[in-house]
Amino acid sequence: MIRLRIATPMMLMLALAAPSVAQLAVPAHIIPVVAKNGGFGGAEWVTSISMSNLSDGTMDVTAAFLRENTPHIIPFVPLETFAMTAGETVTVEDALGTWFPGEGNTKGTLILLAELRDAGEEDYAQLTAATRIFNNADPAATYGQGVVSNLLGLMVAPGRLVLSGARSDEAVRSNIGVVNLSATGTDFIITTYAANGVEVSSVRQRVPAFSMRQWNLDQLGVLTMTVPGRVEVMIDPDTVTWDPCDLDPEDPNLEGTAFFAYLSRIDQATADAEFQPGQSDWKAYTDLCGEPVGMSAESLRLLFE
Repeated sequence: MIRLRIATPMMLMLALAAPSVAQLAVPAHIIPVVAKNGGFGGAEWVTSISMSNLSDGTMDVTAAFLRENTPHIIPFVPLETFAMTAGETVTVEDALGTWFPGEGNTKGTLILLAELRDAGEEDYAQLTAATRIFNNADPAATYGQGVVSNLLGLMVAPGRLVLSGARSDEAVRSNIGVVNLSATGTDFIITTYAANGVEVSSVRQRVPAFSMRQWNLDQLGVLTMTVPGRVEVMIDPDTVTWDPCDLDPEDPNLEGTAFFAYLSRIDQATADAEFQPGQSDWKAYTDLCGEPVGMSAESLRLLFE
């Protein structure tokens, strides 16, 4: 049976070092936002997930749900475990309603962890995952956005994640989401820039342990932005008490915080949406420490016992 071992910052540097693993079939996927809730203009958001087992044997997959704006203690989170045979593809049309019906009207972050039943020392589960959040309110058609499981999009202090194309007006609204993958609540600085590079707003927002929060631009101090600009997300540097240059992903006593940020743009008329993961800017980290922190695919095994 899979046991979550993510009480430290997700062990986290699932921000895998090798560029080739950006979207490989791997044993762990972090889906930054999933939803089953009502929304603006009568929208009914639902999440579907398709998964494929590319391994040679049966794997057990555990889905862990981290509810929005709620502090979590790992492993005391809602879990659902199921088996996938070799080569099998499983699609769940309403993931939260199917796996976690007791969570009700909500959104949050989903973590998928896979383990082979008969694995040798050199084997690890090869799982792919594709996620879509869509508005199911119109019986004639659905409108949705793909949500990527982008392990390389994880960031640590003092790096930042950049979200280009944020807009807020009568035609388009934008949401900014931040996922905190650490065992403590964390303060983030969210700064919005106009298209000409001028700072429009900078606010501090706190995200609970192992949870996520989402804000529209109004809530971040940007009432109108008719020409798309950008949003940058970073950990509040005044709260960093650990040495960011001494992050060992294999240390069970690892301190620090890993996080993920995303931009969701929604058409005000149709509720059609676009998802964009944050793009990593490691410059501040490499200036301080020399090299970006990373983790090999081999180290993914530390997630399992």
